[in-house]
Amino acid sequence: MNLLTVFYYIGWALMLAVALAGSWRIVAGPTTLNRMVGFDTLTIAVAAMVGLFSIHAQTAEYMELILIIAALGFFTTVAYYYYLSQQGASSGEDFDEEAKK
Repeated sequence: MNLLTVFYYIGWALMLAVALAGSWRIVAGPTTLNRMVGFDTLTIAVAAMVGLFSIHAQTAEYMELILIIAALGFFTTVAYYYYLSQQGASSGEDFDEEAKK
């Protein structure tokens, strides 16, 4: 096992830990903004894992997938923040209260 393979497994372990932390923040986040930070973290971790796999496979064919994942994550975050910044937009915290009415 060479040094590159060791760093590959270390990178995977770190990115899996980051993905788990982001997933936990999405599930347990008390506010919508915490869930969006978790979503951003998860998106970055998935793009990094695809990048690590691309390096390990010694191919550049996955670079387009990385760009698509990063762009979708960024545009989703921007669109959701824009939606929350609008006047009268519900932040999702009182969603259950509105559904009961």
